[in-house]
Amino acid sequence: MRDEALFAASVRRELVHKRSVSEVFLTHFVQSSSRRFVARAQWPRWHVFYGSPDDSPDSALMAETLRQAVIFLCHLCGVPLAHKLLMPHMRISVAAATLDPMVPAQVAVELNVKDMKLSAGRLSALTVSARFAIDGAVIGEGAASARIVNAATYQRLRGAVPAAPEEYGGDLLDCVDVGHATQRNVMLGQSQRPFAWPLRVDPTHPIFFDHPLDHVPGMLLVEAARQAVRASCSRPDADFALFKAEFTKLIEFSYPVDVVVTKAGSNNSAGVLKVRMLHNGETLMSLQAWVKDPR
Repeated sequence: MRDEALFAASVRRELVHKRSVSEVFLTHFVQSSSRRFVARAQWPRWHVFYGSPDDSPDSALMAETLRQAVIFLCHLCGVPLAHKLLMPHMRISVAAATLDPMVPAQVAVELNVKDMKLSAGRLSALTVSARFAIDGAVIGEGAASARIVNAATYQRLRGAVPAAPEEYGGDLLDCVDVGHATQRNVMLGQSQRPFAWPLRVDPTHPIFFDHPLDHVPGMLLVEAARQAVRASCSRPDADFALFKAEFTKLIEFSYPVDVVVTKAGSNNSAGVLKVRMLHNGETLMSLQAWVKDPR
């Protein structure tokens, strides 16, 4: 198949858990060996949410592309659309590269299934590593794990859920301080103490809530962590050179959550930051961040 044909149309949107075709980045998916697959993705020249001011690869767009690839792979392996997919871990590293701003980026995502578990003959968990490349040049790497459960198991995992969602707050940080052009893309409220911000979730956001969800999605939490890093170092253009995220528990809409940034470890010469999502003192999600040097 010619390269252009690999990017000619999006994959079926339900197979990456999206409703809007414009938010589907995968265009092709093929198995290359027993545990290796290659996904193709097209990144737009401009997007209302994703993108970097210096035309470098955006870590958030890379993470979303990996999320879609893992979900597609799970369904390719026979996971029913009605099942729930949880991603406990994700890692993304971004290489020093510049994307051509005059054309959409056509990305090959090489996936290697490192671990796969079955339950009653059906896929129940997997871990994949990924490499992102454009025209053969590597622009980043990643890894993610997925756990697949049916509806009944999912409800047992969640337990009792408070019914009423917390009202969406309007005390947001200024969008220009966290690298965005619109207040709608801001995930943090005004700080009440140093290096801590309340999480603000807009359940009508067209990117993160493109499809119905009953909890705060992981990609929103990654973005909230990135915005907290930007606010903590007063660099609205800051992005992750590398992040490692651990999603310990689901974050319900009703939970008041603080996003807290600290230096990781006593010897922090590498500039590593740790972001935690805290609910009543409990860490529900954590992310270690290595920030790109300014260009």
